[in-house]
Amino acid sequence: MRIVAVTRGYYGERIVENIRRRSGWRVVSLRLDVPVPKLIDDPREFLDEQGVELPRVDADLLLYMPESASLFTLLPEVMLRLGVERAIAPVDDYLWLPRGLERQLSQELREAGLKAVFPRPFCSLGASDDPVIGRFAERFGSPRFEVRVEAGRVAEVRVLRGTPCGSAYFVAEKLVGVEVERAPMLAGLYTQIYPCLATHAVDPLIGEEMIHLSAEMMKAAISRALGL
Repeated sequence: MRIVAVTRGYYGERIVENIRRRSGWRVVSLRLDVPVPKLIDDPREFLDEQGVELPRVDADLLLYMPESASLFTLLPEVMLRLGVERAIAPVDDYLWLPRGLERQLSQELREAGLKAVFPRPFCSLGASDDPVIGRFAERFGSPRFEVRVEAGRVAEVRVLRGTPCGSAYFVAEKLVGVEVERAPMLAGLYTQIYPCLATHAVDPLIGEEMIHLSAEMMKAAISRALGL
């Protein structure tokens, strides 16, 4: 798979580094070094004024991680300039993309013949009927494990589907030797220690902190693997 990633800081950079290391895919990374205004009236004009160079790339998928609500509004124009028709734009902080803005962007993308998904948080990404997004989600998204148990303790943990930030592999290493009954709880704890890239911002629709959602998903994944 050929991926182009647009990042703005450590959040996106760490995700890009993990995907490169774990997938063997070609990942081109572009940094969006621009001011962050409260409002962008015209995305095309803003990108031109800031001198942002977004050359057309030979890529199947865009990972868009701008870490700002106003910069999220650039997504359709960024996709058009890059020549990429599919995007994953993760939301690990509710303030980056309030629900109303997500609906607005989704409509703009549909009208332009483009498609994007907005997993909240990134490690909630599941199967997709879109072949490009689906291929990515087979390798990265909601974590999935295979666990071998010996004498009531975790003997081995295989990562079947990793998390975009790499926390699944960290958890897999930490759980070896742990008592089976304690493994799910510790999986959630280790996710946050990693450290988790999701924030303490609460999504009003879900009523949970993003970081808590990430920990609960890891806990549930280990529980399923153990048959608990």
